[in-house]
Amino acid sequence: IAEVERVLSVLDGAVLVISAVEGVQSRTRVLMRALKRLGIPTLLF
Repeated sequence: IAEVERVLSVLDGAVLVISAVEGVQSRTRVLMRALKRLGIPTLLF
């Protein structure tokens, strides 16, 4: 996740796609927290 967090700083926004079959996974939660902490607007789909 460290590489992902370094890249997040250049984003204007993000789209998180969550599977209805598999549900929210632990990595999704970590990524969502990082996006929120950095103030990146996020659309959940």
